[in-house]
Order: sequence, then C-alpha cells, then structure tokens
Amino acid sequence: MIIKRLALSLVLVGSVGLASADYSDGMRYYERQDYRQALQEFDTAARQGDTDAQYMLGRLHEAGNGTAQDFVQAHKWYNLAAARGHAHAAEARDALAERMTSGQVAEAQAATRGWQPDEQASSAPPARPAIETLTDRQGVAEIQRELNRLGYDAGPVDGAMGRRTRNAILEYQADSDITEDGYASADLLKRLRATRSDREEVAAASEPPPAAASRVVLQDDFSDGDFRHDPAWTVLAGDFEVEENGLRSIVETQRTTTRESRQLSADRPEELGLAVLELILEQSGNARQGELTIPVEPAHIFVNAPIDNAFRMELELASRQRPGSLELGVFQGNRPNGTGYRLVYTPGSRPGLSLVRLISGNAEVVGRHEGSLDLEDGRFHRIVWIRDDNGEMQVHVDDQRLMRVRDRGLRDPFQVFVQANQGGDYTLGRIRLEE
Repeated sequence: MIIKRLALSLVLVGSVGLASADYSDGMRYYERQDYRQALQEFDTAARQGDTDAQYMLGRLHEAGNGTAQDFVQAHKWYNLAAARGHAHAAEARDALAERMTSGQVAEAQAATRGWQPDEQASSAPPARPAIETLTDRQGVAEIQRELNRLGYDAGPVDGAMGRRTRNAILEYQADSDITEDGYASADLLKRLRATRSDREEVAAASEPPPAAASRVVLQDDFSDGDFRHDPAWTVLAGDFEVEENGLRSIVETQRTTTRESRQLSADRPEELGLAVLELILEQSGNARQGELTIPVEPAHIFVNAPIDNAFRMELELASRQRPGSLELGVFQGNRPNGTGYRLVYTPGSRPGLSLVRLISGNAEVVGRHEGSLDLEDGRFHRIVWIRDDNGEMQVHVDDQRLMRVRDRGLRDPFQVFVQANQGGDYTLGRIRLEE
C-alpha cells in the first residue's frame, strides 16, 4: 500500500492531456489576472457545454473582469451551469438576481432558454479517460477536476500535487466519512467520479425551481450616501464615511512591546477587539513574544438586525492595506460587544480567517482557515457566512469554502451585526443578512 501511494505521488512527469483544455488554460490565465485571455478560453469551453467554464464566465461578466460588466450575461451563464448541477452556480445566480431588475432577469432567462452548445461540440459530455490509462500526473489532474466540480478548492487542473489539492482531498474524505489520508489514488478517483455521477443524475435539465422564500433582516449597499438612515448604523468608535463604492473606514496601526493581560469588557470594544486578536495570534503561534500590532484608534460600527439562530450573511468587502485585522459578527441582546460570534480576517497571517465565540467576557476560537488569505488587491471580494439549525457554520470567500465547523454554544437569536476595524483600510460594498 505504501509503495503504491509513493509511486502515485512521485511520478509527476508527462503531459496532462485531458478533456476541456480550454478551461484549464482559462484558469491559469485567471489566476494570473489576465482576464481578457481567460475570458476567451472559458468562452470556448463554455460554448461546448463545460459547466465549470460557464460558471467562470458568469463570474467574469458579473465583476466586469476582461469585459464590460453585464449582469444579464452573468445570470445566463450561472443559470446554464446550475442546470447541469454545478456546486456553486445556483447560489451565485440567486445572489446576482437580487441586484438585477425584473426586466434584466427576464431577459437572462430568455437567453438561457434559447441557448444551444456549438454545433461542433458533442451533445454528450466529453468521455472521461479510463483510469488505468492515466499517467500519475494525469491522474492527479483528473482528481483536481472532479474535486473542483464538487465544490472543493483543489486549485488549477495542472496535475501538480500541492497543498491546495491535498487539503481538498482531506476535506472530501472527511465529508464522505472515509479514511483521511490526503493521497491521490485510483480508488479516490473512482469514488469522485461516482459522486459526481450521483449529483449530475439529479440535476434538472431546465432552470432549477426558485429557492424557498427567506426573510431579509438587513440589506444595505449604501447607495443613498448615508449610513445613518434606512437602515441606521451607529458608530461606537472611530470614523466611517460613505464613498462611491460603499462604507469605508481607515485605521492606522502601531507596534507595541507591552502586552498586558486583558479582561474582556462589553463596555470597552477596543479592549475586546485587541484581546480577540491576541487570542488568535497566540493560538496560531504567529505573535512574537511581547509584540503586537495594535490600532491607533479602532473603528467600530453596528446596526440592529434581529435574526434567528440560523442565518445566511453575504457581503462584499475590499481591503487595501496591511497589517491589522477586521472583525464581522452577530451578537445577542442589545450590546454589540456581548455574547456572539466574530469572523476575524487577519491579512498576511496564518490563520488568515478565524471564527471566535464570545460568551460573558470569554473568547474561544471555534474554527479557522489554516492558510493565509490575501484580499489586498483593491477589488471587492464576496464573503458568505452560513449557519444552519444544527449549529454548522460554513464560510466561503469568492465561492471557495474556507471554513466548516459546528458549534452549538449559542442557541438564542441574534440582534446586532457589528463591524470592527482593528487596523487597515476596508470598504463594505454591500451586505445582506437573512434567515
């Protein structure tokens, strides 16, 4: 068994040579931010029925990367990918529809119904190569492709067995309740293909039915130019202003060599934030002894948002500098620094994203994304935080699931959404919170 695993891991030579090379090329251009070339590659694959390429075309058209921003085209491509069972397309389509007029949605749906793949493309999906004919590099590439189709972030389909691929394998194995070894094996590929087939069999050939209605408790894109009305945000500390792209706060940082033991206080939000940041850095081993980057004057703002214990939060966030940290959270009662959860983004650190539970002045890290997370590119990034009735929480960034954890420590409804800038330059473009 060890020899077989070693052989598959070490032999990484030869051409990948798999179906849908246009999609693989498109992903390489996309990760280099060469969006125009990525658009061309994805377009070729999408018109032949490649669902991954259709989904990526939706993202490019929605963001206006490599082309003019076009919500109608984005909705169409998301819809086509969703109809064939893509893991994230339906969610992206429904979120986009909230930003569109009814006329735009109708136009996009009409375009979807009239779409046909290119004549030169086969009406059947491309044949997947037999597992026994694959080289080891081709086998890894096939596993990457199958993982990506199922919603696990395995990275580019390049046949290289890196950390992202191994982590995706481990996550799939954990979800499937099989041995978690992180190895790219022929048995794993067989299982992935079978899982993929099961999902595609239940995918509808036409537009999926609309999701059940949900109650929206908070929605704001700051287009009215004023965060004090409809809804009314309250500033606890620091400065906030509404610019063209959203609600912005800038907080300078400084390094200190004095680290005192801090008692969390719901009446002192700046102390609470610093204590949470210290806890994250200390538990991850990233804080130097006696040294901490702290905000000169933190910026805190909150808004009333009564919501059930299960919720779905979606927001768009841009970050322009480091170091520092940003905290986003929901809290119980009428105090935004009391009992609740905080999602903490720490640029340039590991973990880059942590989930903290606060109860009566006690903080505990209940989940984390072990890798770093770099959002400092000036663009808006989509963050989705979901909590279900069983206390399972998932956090997605740009449609990639970075965290999945279950915590049932808090079972009562939440009342407040809070944002705390502990250092950095952040803009909240929009937020939607629903049950």
